[in-house]
Amino acid sequence: MIFNIGDNIVSPLGWTTAENWSAAAAEQTGLRPYSHHFGLPEPFFASLLDEDILNERFSKLPYNQEENYTKVEKMAILSATDALANAGVNPADPQVVFVFSTTKGNVELLEDLRGYEPERPYLWRSAQLVTRHFGNPNEPVVVSNACISGCAAQVAAARLLQSHDYRYAVVIGADVLSKFIISGFQSFKALSPEQCRPFDADRTGLNLGEAAATIVYARNRADIPAGKPCLCLTGGAICNDANHISGPSRTAEGLYAAVSQVLDGFDVTDLAFVNAHGTATRYNDDMESVAMERAHLTDIPVNSLKGYFGHTLGAAGVLEVILSTQELLHHRVLRTVGCENPGTAAAVKVAQQPMETSKTAFLKMISGFGGGNAALLVTVGEPPAAAEKAEAAGEPRILAEATIGDTSAILPDGTRLSSTSSDTKQWLSELYNHLGMAYPKFFKMDCLSKAGILAAEMVMRAVGQANEELKNDWGVVCFNSAASLDDDRTYQATIQNPENYFPSPSVFVYTLANIVAGEMAIKYKLRGETSFYISEHFDKEKLKKAVADIFAQTNAKHLLAGWVDYDNGHCNVQLFAFEN
Repeated sequence: MIFNIGDNIVSPLGWTTAENWSAAAAEQTGLRPYSHHFGLPEPFFASLLDEDILNERFSKLPYNQEENYTKVEKMAILSATDALANAGVNPADPQVVFVFSTTKGNVELLEDLRGYEPERPYLWRSAQLVTRHFGNPNEPVVVSNACISGCAAQVAAARLLQSHDYRYAVVIGADVLSKFIISGFQSFKALSPEQCRPFDADRTGLNLGEAAATIVYARNRADIPAGKPCLCLTGGAICNDANHISGPSRTAEGLYAAVSQVLDGFDVTDLAFVNAHGTATRYNDDMESVAMERAHLTDIPVNSLKGYFGHTLGAAGVLEVILSTQELLHHRVLRTVGCENPGTAAAVKVAQQPMETSKTAFLKMISGFGGGNAALLVTVGEPPAAAEKAEAAGEPRILAEATIGDTSAILPDGTRLSSTSSDTKQWLSELYNHLGMAYPKFFKMDCLSKAGILAAEMVMRAVGQANEELKNDWGVVCFNSAASLDDDRTYQATIQNPENYFPSPSVFVYTLANIVAGEMAIKYKLRGETSFYISEHFDKEKLKKAVADIFAQTNAKHLLAGWVDYDNGHCNVQLFAFEN
């Protein structure tokens, strides 16, 4: 367990946690309709931050005037500044690590760089700049795991602290909206034309929102500032559905597994409420209700905060944990704004009105594209007895490895293959044929996923696991530098010209870095954790450390893990099968 010693929310409802809590408690919403915004031909409902006020507030901070920060970077810095002040932590201390959660960062710069350097759309670049602003000497950890990123970042922070690498972790979740993001969700027909209605029988889709949120976590309870309550992240888990890259499991396999792990040994009658993802899409809300039914949580009040803030993407898991913690501190469960007539696949106890509570724990659930699901357990006051920590597993054992470059590959047995073409895309097809694969879905994938699947096939064959049997103790952990920028550029081309505007859902679905990990999980039925990290360069020792931490702190037995990168036609994959 780790301890929240300071936090902040920057959103259209306020600039501090207290302001956001007051607004939400008064049932205010940041959501409103927009027409012709971002140059989009279709109207949409969303929660957008006032950029003029943002700039005014940011100008009052001490910072390097030569550095021209983007909107999402300013929001992250403002949020972290307030959270760190609340925590009384010096961000320049080498015992502090920054953990960033974002899905798309500065993706709007693909349309127009606006004078920024070409590297600015890379997620690691923004993280470096924010960390540098605070004078922190450590390399930031960047988590980009679709909608579950914010919760996954908190799980990553817990592992870093519990392995005694650092004393404090500053977890920042931040995302902004743009033509790129709104048009993509519109291409999916996923956005509601009105204010969203989570868990309502007549729900019509989600609304999106902008926010930055920060939690400063401490490893030791003794580091909680005097006079502050004990806010404890007691447990967290990540599991995959191994079902579909953009649709949740109808039986809630991944979410149920994550919830079961987090609640193992915990008396669910001690839960004040469940804070669900509650996106107000048909399938997400149904799936969450099924997970709650399977976990015997249907008598526990459940709420969604999307009617206040919208879906804030990489900020959602951080923001919603902070606000849910405020619910415990104020002994009040917020109502699910927008839900008038509950109707989901399984009947659950939706909080339709504010409710008083004296209980001191909540469960956070979240799910996302790529089949990822996460659950967190948070308590206020005396934390539950800690489970006995697993012994460190030492250096994980490599069972097999494979490498794929632009025109060559090295198989696990050391055989080197070379392409007959200088074209990397053609080479990936050649390699598919050489391996004799029979997986038609391969030809619908983007190049990043193709490269990942080919490497996974070589490794899984080498360890005798290239089959469709369920593997609950296998997970996937990937790193890369470009996230999904190769696909982002392709998608941007479909919306760049107003005279030739054709946003493609089949392209947009691959504009998330973690989709390749989801594709691996689906093909090989891997139901364990799937996580995706962004780093400027491949560092095998960092990879092995991440794998070792997962083995030491979860029940995982095997992991497919490695560097899976595809950028501007260049392929760089080094994938390993690790055993605990």
